Amino acid sequence: MNESDGWRYVHASVAGVAHLAEGIGCQDACAAQLLPGPESGPVLVLAATDGAGSASLSGVGAELACQTLLVECAAWLAAAPIDGDWTPTVAEKLFQQVRNALERLATDMEQPIREFACTLLGAVVTTGRALFLQIGDGAIVVGTPDEDYRPVFWPQGGEYANETYFVTDTDAAAHLECAILTEPIVEIALLTDGLQRLALHYQTRQAHQPFFRPLFQRLREHPEPGCPTVLVTALERLLASPAINQRTHDDKTLILATRLAATRSVEGATDTGIDPLPPAAAPNGTGEPASDPARTLYPTAGEDGGEAASPESALRDESGDEAV
Repeated sequence: MNESDGWRYVHASVAGVAHLAEGIGCQDACAAQLLPGPESGPVLVLAATDGAGSASLSGVGAELACQTLLVECAAWLAAAPIDGDWTPTVAEKLFQQVRNALERLATDMEQPIREFACTLLGAVVTTGRALFLQIGDGAIVVGTPDEDYRPVFWPQGGEYANETYFVTDTDAAAHLECAILTEPIVEIALLTDGLQRLALHYQTRQAHQPFFRPLFQRLREHPEPGCPTVLVTALERLLASPAINQRTHDDKTLILATRLAATRSVEGATDTGIDPLPPAAAPNGTGEPASDPARTLYPTAGEDGGEAASPESALRDESGDEAV
């Protein structure tokens, strides 16, 4: 694989089947922006948030948190040299700006801030360095040119299932995680907790490689950099597909970005969007496919070494995340 001329990226948030059944909209949000950079290339800024299922305005809070993070990252990058010191203090300031925005909104709407509760995932990526921050569950996964994917942090959780931390918690700053990498980041994914049991191995605390490889391969194959609408639509279809919904009832957000250009084609790939499932084998004479594509991508527990792949374990509590 070779580096392409720029970032290809795609992002989508889709309501889970539990929320659809209850007539509730998606409480996840995501955002991505390419900012002008130095001669080495543009800066990619990504944000993903998951609103608390128990908070009445968490979807509003999630959207505001994403947009605020993008605005504050742009302001920081405009004011500081791109090759200056990147420190955890930067992440702390970005978090505080997001928290302040939620506090102002709560005051304006005369609501307790806990009604806007949401997690926060953020990434700022240049050619030679990257800053990551996280509060709550979900995951940031980075990839290398040889298709080795790893989580930057492990999802934050409490003693019980579906417990996590939110930006609106009084002690949120104590749970802020920050990582600054000086290695080149060529691929990156952000995902909320609706996908983390499909995308992560809980036994090994590693990324589930078969989840990411076909997705990134099809993104690399798109001929132009940027965020093509056709791929966004395809990603939305994937996140709303039976192959995903039978394994998770929660809202789902996924952001994918790559600077790599594909050097090989993938059988079954099309020019009309992402086809994330491996192609089914030819019919075996019974009228049924010889293999189940969804099972190939998400094998059951034990077949690929981790809890993450189990359809049963992927089913989430329909109420969504709760505060610790």
